[in-house]
Amino acid sequence: MKKDDQGKDLKSSPLFNRRSFLKSVGGGVVVLFTTAPRFTLAEESHSVSAAAANSFNAYLRIGQDGRVTCFTGKIEMGQGIITSLPQMLADELDVAVDMIDMVMGDTDRCPFDRGTWGSLTTRVFGPELRAAGAQARGILLGLAAEKLAVPVEQLTVKDGVVFDRSNGSRQVSYADLTKGQAIASDMKSPAAVKTAPDYQVMGQSFRRRDAVEKVTGKAEFTADILLPGMLIARLLRPSAHGATLNGLDATAAEAIKGVRVVRDGDLVAVLHEKRHVADRALSLLKADYSVPESSVSEANIHEYLMSKAPEGVPIADGGDMAVGEGLAVDVIEHTYKGAYVAHSPMEPHAALANWENGRMTVWASTQSPFGLKAQLESVLGLPEDKVRVLTPFVGGGFGGKGSSPQGVQAARLSKLVGRPVQVFWTREDEFFWDQYMPASIIKIRSGLSEAGKPVLWDYRVYFAGARGSEQHYDIPHHRTVAHSRGWTAPPGTHPFATGAWRGPGAS
Repeated sequence: MKKDDQGKDLKSSPLFNRRSFLKSVGGGVVVLFTTAPRFTLAEESHSVSAAAANSFNAYLRIGQDGRVTCFTGKIEMGQGIITSLPQMLADELDVAVDMIDMVMGDTDRCPFDRGTWGSLTTRVFGPELRAAGAQARGILLGLAAEKLAVPVEQLTVKDGVVFDRSNGSRQVSYADLTKGQAIASDMKSPAAVKTAPDYQVMGQSFRRRDAVEKVTGKAEFTADILLPGMLIARLLRPSAHGATLNGLDATAAEAIKGVRVVRDGDLVAVLHEKRHVADRALSLLKADYSVPESSVSEANIHEYLMSKAPEGVPIADGGDMAVGEGLAVDVIEHTYKGAYVAHSPMEPHAALANWENGRMTVWASTQSPFGLKAQLESVLGLPEDKVRVLTPFVGGGFGGKGSSPQGVQAARLSKLVGRPVQVFWTREDEFFWDQYMPASIIKIRSGLSEAGKPVLWDYRVYFAGARGSEQHYDIPHHRTVAHSRGWTAPPGTHPFATGAWRGPGAS
């Protein structure tokens, strides 16, 4: 079992509020950074995650030993931020990269984050983290100036040691400065971040922190986590989307020693301590499903979707389309059709839930630990301080792990049976029950002038959203219309679940 900084099991640590967070870190400088308008917590009972939803975007702690801990709601799913975020922080703090420890995707210890998607970590969270690092450095320089009795302007920092420029033998380390101190800064006046000429770490090539673990197989993913008394759940799946379970005969499955069959509304699962036994028991279930008739098929899906298309919303509009039509001597018109596409990550959806002492802890392969936490609070009817989500390495997401149904499934089962329960989807589950990139239609009508220049651009996108459909070119008469918001569509439009997929919807 992994431990926190106090040596306690991660699964049993309480949700930190402001006071308990500062108390738990002991000596050290703690920086709470915000890009939102500053606000004061009305009550000390507010949890870190609730407060962070309004304001805090990054935590970092500089401990008594000089090591730096970075707390982030972002998760590592192969994109390499477990290495690049420490580089950003190291440059601003003037410390060695290997002196920075990362705590990622733990809803008890990290600030709120909407999720890891949209290429937002580096370009949005990165600058915020750098600003927090710059502020921490400023705090430490102020402490060093007092200790060395010199002006801040006379100080410089290298590898976490502050030197007097006029006398290099006069120095003090970050570790010496933080010893016995518990200082919290709310960034009353933001410190300036470094510019490119001053970078020492950013832009350099470092071996990925997770490289050796992943190449040797030592990396721990959700399905690798085992708890004493854990049961493995195999889910009963119907043969078609939209099917309704009318009846279930579990007699043969329950005759196997140690097998438990659990039915909770739409959720039916076979549980056992061993996977192969659960598999065998699952095959013995006799389920009666009603499968709805459908006139939708691969052959007519796009025609069906066009019949459901909502009114369009203009994304860009310039010039006069009628004038453009008149100027065009060569008009090219075509309809492009996109298919439903699965995410196909190397790691299927997985989760481990443990209901213990009235508190739910879930380890999940998810791009949105705080999103899953909110789902669990709602589904289980628990207050936020009774739910914790932890995110180990995630083996690929591509948008498909933004929602985490397996986490909810595992939590429901664990609460029902009172034991840790692991749920991991099979590859068949992954392809059939994951959210798909929505099938889409894009219609383009364009026109060229006598000189061969584009003068007309009429672009309509259906069900793929506006992202990626922006018109960047110098076309005098143009119009772009999106007939959906993002990848969402009115309920019942698609025959199964759809969601984000790897990049722009209009790809």
